[in-house]
Amino acid sequence: MNKILFTAAIAVAMTSSQGTFAKEQSGGHHTDHEMAHSQHETVKNSVSGTGTIHRVSRFKRKINLTHAPIPALDWPEMRMDLEVAEGVELKDLKPGDKISFDLKLGDDKVYRIIRVEKMIAH
Repeated sequence: MNKILFTAAIAVAMTSSQGTFAKEQSGGHHTDHEMAHSQHETVKNSVSGTGTIHRVSRFKRKINLTHAPIPALDWPEMRMDLEVAEGVELKDLKPGDKISFDLKLGDDKVYRIIRVEKMIAH
């Protein structure tokens, strides 16, 4: 029984030290896996979209809009209320405006508009 425990302990120690060695060999730089995870987090936290405004609530800091599909979030086209982050100006927005916007996922897991601008009609 002691031989089995000793062998298991050695295996765990070797596996742990290999991970440390790999990290040291990377010179403190991110591995491909860490970079992919980091890029995924960026996509998950900040995405762009376009839509048409139906209603603007300056007091509640919300915009009701129909947005085009947002593939990065796997969101189909839909009408919804989106919260607007502090510091984003709403005074020039009105129903019917076509807009582009950026969303960011907050710590509370709620997407908020962090940038909005009217799209220029061609």
